Amino acid sequence: MENQVTEKPYILAVDDEQLNLELLRFILERYNFEFEGTSDDDYFFELLETRKPDLILLDVIMPRIEGFELCEKVKEFETYRDIPIIFLTGKVNVKDKIKGFEVGGVDYVTKPFNEQELVARIQTHVELVRAKNQIEKQAKNLQQSNDLKDRMFSIIGHDLRSPLSAAKLKMDFIMRGIIDPKADNFLDETVYDLLKTMDEALNLLQNLLGWAKSESDQIQMIPEKLDLNDLGEQTFRLLKLGSDHKHIEMQNNIPAETFAFADNNMIKTVLRNIVSNAIKFTPVDGLIKLNGKTSKDNIVIEIVDNGNGIPKEDIKKILNPNEHFSKLGTEKEPGTGLGLILCQNFVQKNGGALKIKSEVGKGSTFYFDLPIYSEQD
Repeated sequence: MENQVTEKPYILAVDDEQLNLELLRFILERYNFEFEGTSDDDYFFELLETRKPDLILLDVIMPRIEGFELCEKVKEFETYRDIPIIFLTGKVNVKDKIKGFEVGGVDYVTKPFNEQELVARIQTHVELVRAKNQIEKQAKNLQQSNDLKDRMFSIIGHDLRSPLSAAKLKMDFIMRGIIDPKADNFLDETVYDLLKTMDEALNLLQNLLGWAKSESDQIQMIPEKLDLNDLGEQTFRLLKLGSDHKHIEMQNNIPAETFAFADNNMIKTVLRNIVSNAIKFTPVDGLIKLNGKTSKDNIVIEIVDNGNGIPKEDIKKILNPNEHFSKLGTEKEPGTGLGLILCQNFVQKNGGALKIKSEVGKGSTFYFDLPIYSEQD
């Protein structure tokens, strides 16, 4: 069902007298309302499905169905329950008024119409519903903001604190002389561990900020021509410390002159996270390949490793954006699971989908598609 948003309130009326419908149209369109009327109750529901009105006017006395019964039918649908219904009637007795309110009506207008009264009653109820919808929208946004804040505090309090605490402890050991800076293994072990820890903290912080902006719709996607082979080389250079330490061979098999039409920063973040993840779960002397396969409209990017592999039940957890799932790497490298959540989000914003193929003990392939660049973009 299409629910159009318009500045003009849209009023839908059911009345068995065509003259009344024409009069309603004449009055309401003069006051800047959009109007649609029918004498057919079946067609009325077709109109409801086509476009949700701001308010419904129902004649009480009609040959095929009473207005009260039609109101009850409307209120059976959850989608339509919040639409205010005003009854049009020549009756003014208390019994009928009570019945109208019991079945879900909000007001009465008596025939023959008084123009000012009709417009005033319609305007009042339209404004009440719009104000209520605005409050509900604001409450929903506030709840989403609070949920986002709580999740951010949880990640900051646990995942970001861990690498910073580890780095501080190691530096304390250096200051106290527990770790000797003149030792032969100081550069290869201590300095490397500090650099790796700082990289983990920085990567987590970048992911956290990107995820927070994405969740709050504060991030703007700016698609442009991307050289995917070059982005692959940039990613490998950025993560060289980790791959060299584990003697992992890195192969960039994306053909030269392979161009996608996507957001530069988002795709950089996706490649950085997935390749970093592959390094984490690939053993010493392993292999990671970055492949690019071009079709007519899309380019599929593959990050292939010969690491531990992922059990099927864990793949579902990894791809569930509402689940915080992580495991230690082959060298006990920590993770938060946040990076892959962010990757899914960014790939989707660029018109693709992140997928995983894996076999335990043999390795994993993370792959996603991007729109191919053409000179018309």
